[in-house]
Parts: sequence; structure tokens; C-alpha cells
Amino acid sequence: MRSAFFFEQRLNSHFSFGKLNGLFASKSFVRFAVVLWLTFACNNVFFQQLGSSVLIPSVFLLMLVNSLIVLLLSPGYLFKPMLTILIFASVSANYFSHHFGTMIDAHMLQNMFETNVSEANDLITWPFVRHLLLFAILPSLLVLLNKPRLQPIFKRTLQYSAALTSIMILLGGFALLQYQSLSGYFRMHKELRYYATPLNVVSATKRFVKDRLPKGDESFVTIASDVEFNAFSKKPTVFIVVLGETVRADHLALNGYSRNTNPKLSALPIVNFSQMTSCGTATAHSVPCMFSWMNKQNYDEFAAKHSENVVDIVARAGFDVMWRENDGGCKDVCNRVKTFDVTRSEQCEDGCPDKLLFSSLNELGVKPQNTLIVLHQQGSHGPAYFRRSEKANKQFLPECKDETFANCTPQEIINAYDNSLLETDSLLADLINKLSSLNNVNAGLLYVSDHGESLGENGVFLHGLPYAFAPKAQTEVPMLVWLSDSYQQEAKFDFNCLSNEATKPSSHDALFGSLLGLLSINIQTEKPLIDLVSKCRSQHVMG
Repeated sequence: MRSAFFFEQRLNSHFSFGKLNGLFASKSFVRFAVVLWLTFACNNVFFQQLGSSVLIPSVFLLMLVNSLIVLLLSPGYLFKPMLTILIFASVSANYFSHHFGTMIDAHMLQNMFETNVSEANDLITWPFVRHLLLFAILPSLLVLLNKPRLQPIFKRTLQYSAALTSIMILLGGFALLQYQSLSGYFRMHKELRYYATPLNVVSATKRFVKDRLPKGDESFVTIASDVEFNAFSKKPTVFIVVLGETVRADHLALNGYSRNTNPKLSALPIVNFSQMTSCGTATAHSVPCMFSWMNKQNYDEFAAKHSENVVDIVARAGFDVMWRENDGGCKDVCNRVKTFDVTRSEQCEDGCPDKLLFSSLNELGVKPQNTLIVLHQQGSHGPAYFRRSEKANKQFLPECKDETFANCTPQEIINAYDNSLLETDSLLADLINKLSSLNNVNAGLLYVSDHGESLGENGVFLHGLPYAFAPKAQTEVPMLVWLSDSYQQEAKFDFNCLSNEATKPSSHDALFGSLLGLLSINIQTEKPLIDLVSKCRSQHVMG
């Protein structure tokens, strides 16, 4: 034992291992190493987006910003847990930005926290785990194995304060020196802030938490003082809203796409709203927005959660309302109506096929009454598009079967996506045919997608980009309406008028008022509502 201890002492003294151990025991050294790692291992996407004229000053600026972030997040006992979380969050953000072109903001964090197990499994792949092992474990071990020397609290506080002051002075001075060259550039390229890591992670987290803090009165707001269903027939009304997922308008044959992705719907008497834009670029934002009385410009998540939406209004009008779920939740829209979650089925080990959602309607018309059913699809949710279609609807081959897209050609990705559209086309057409066979009810259907999807254009995949920077592929969505012959006749709908309205630009803002118009429900409210359909009932056309 003595000889081993003597040998270790000689070895340390000869190779200065003691000094090296002291260096790794220093919190300042570990913080500096983390800053270097975060800056240069987690910002390849950010650096690739920069112009050559601003690259070097931007790197120094980002290093100083990261130094400030690391210092602010790691005082005292927060040193190890906060730095470890920061490393893993930053490495994860960089992975998704690099592979899918993802911009990290509060809405993207919301998507992450509100996703279901099936969607998460499509994203947490072996390449992602390998990326974490390579880029997050090593620096995290450096942090977790750090054993700083005990020092008086006054000395530690003084050192920390001195370091924080120094960084702030350096950051302020550098920003002033480079203001002219950098300010204009970053104003012209505002999207870059969503790639600068970990600034994007910290900013998104701050906004995400702030948006969920109590904002005063949480009482439920009734927006309509009076709700009335104007019965237009002795037959009850059965209406179905199919809430699509991740469908972009330009990949529908109904909208002029070169591929026939709508072979069955094209043969049916539907009204296609060809210029519809979404309220958001992700389900968590778009769904509660589109069902709320608010429009995209004044939408507030807190207000939407604590006030009536159109589903509530329809229930107040005496309709039997049911929400059937296959996409990770209704985002609080269905909180006050009956809900059935098909994902609990035994057939959903690898994600629920939408056919289960649609087959749950076999008893329609058995006990007819005024009914509204919302079917929330999994639709075309990626990146595992190939899982969203049955074998019979896989007409575009070969299709991508790699959730990371790494081993797929651009065409294979598009093939898998387009096959998912064929699946939805088949399900919708079969449902319309089923509804048209119900002679004892007036039946109708409205289909609308929550947002679109990027398929690799300009290196961007999936969805969820901040709306200001999102391409049309993520914001332009399909919407269509079908009404049975008896519905059109007895409710006195002018289908030519409705078809004409469908050619005009519109948005999710119109869903609230238009659904009430389709269902012949009148409300008294001071809220501004857009109704695309009531003007096409004969009393309005002829009046």
C-alpha cells in the first residue's frame, strides 16, 4: 500500500497530475469547458446560416452570451443539475435543428410536452440516442464528477460576482463595438435566434413558463348570452367534423396536385375550400385556436382555455356532442363534452390506425338525434409517414421507412407522405358514403387540417416553425364540406353559392362561425365571428 501511494505521489509530481486534478476541480474551468462545448458542438446549424462577413464576430458574441447563461444558471448547488440539463437540452435541440430544420421556440416546447407516446417513439430513434451519447454524456460527466474545494461562502460569492461582472462588461463592450455590423444583419435574419443554442432553449423555456403562469381571473367565460338551434326539418341533424393532422393543401389533387391523392373524394359532391390558412403550425396551438371564438391575430391560449369554444356552443344548443381522439389529446377543446380515446385500444401498440377512429361510427343513425361528432385523426403525422397508411393505399413506391429520413431519397419521403393522404381520402369517402345511406337523418361532414407539413424544401422537415418564418407548406391547409341531399334541400343551402365562397381566401378564423351556420345555430354574442356558409342559405340569397 505504501509503495503504491509513493508511486502515485511521484507520478503526480512528475507529470503534474495534481495540477490537472486541481484544474478539473475548478468550477470556473468546468464552466469554461461547457461554454466551449455548447458554442462549438451545438451550433453547426446556426453557423451554417451566418454570412461570412459576420461569422467570426457572431461566434465571439455567442460565446459571451453562452458564458453569461452558464454563469446565471449554475450558482451554488445548482451547478451540477442545471448545467447537466442545459447540456442535454442543447444537444437535443441541435439534433432536431440539424436533421429536421426545427426552430426552437415556446410552441415547439409545448409540442414536446404535449406529444403522446406514439409520436415520441417516432422521434426518439437510435440516431438520436447515439447523438446524445456522443455529445451530451462526455461534458455531463465533466460536470457531475467535479469536486470543487471547499471555500468560505464569502470568497465563493465574491469570485462568482467578479466573474459575472466581468462577463457582462465584456458582453456589453463587444456588443457596442459590433453593433453596427451585427444589428442590421440580425434584424434582416430574425429566424437565426431560433438556431443559436442554448439561447434558443433558454428563451423558449422562459416564454413557455411565462405563458402558463396564472393571469388573474380563471373563471370560465360564457361568450354567448343566448344559443338557439333553428330546426329546419323533422329529421335530426347528424354532423361530423374530421380534424385532420399535418395535411398540406398543395398535396391534394383537389387543389391541383399532379398526383391523384384524392381518387375517391374527387368523385363525390363536395365543396373544396382551396385557399384556407391555419391558425398555427403545430397542433398544440392550432387546434384550440381554430375552435375558439378568437382569430389568429388576437388568440390567447389562457383566454381560450377559460372560455366557451364552438364545441361547447353546439352542446348548449341541445346537440349530443362526442369527441373521438386519436392524436394525443384535444388540447382542452373537449374538456366539457363526452370524449372517447381510441388510443387505449389493444390494436394501438405501434400507434392507432385512423380506421379505428372511423369504424367507431358503425351505430350512426340507430338512435337518431341531433349529433355532432369530432374525429381527431393521427392523419399524416410524421416523421413515420409510412405508418399512416394501410397496404391497400400504398400506391406511391418505394416509400421512406426511416424515421430520421437519413437513408431516404426526397422522393421516397414524399411517397410515404402522399400514401398517408390516400389513406385519409379513402376513410373520408367511405364515411361520406355511410352518411349518405342514412335516410332518417340530415347528414353533413366538414374536414379541415390543423396545419401543414414541410417535406424537405430548403432543408426543412415536419412542422412547428414560428408562423412568421413558416413556409406555405406548413400554413396552407385543406378544408372541405359535404352535405346530404336532404340536408341541402331542407336547410335550403345553395351549393353553387357555397362553391363560389370556397374559392375565396379564408382561414381557421372562420371555423367557429361557419360550423354554427352549417348547423343552423344562432347565438347572441359581442364577439366578432366569420360565417362563410349562412349567406348561402336561400333566405339570405333571395332576401
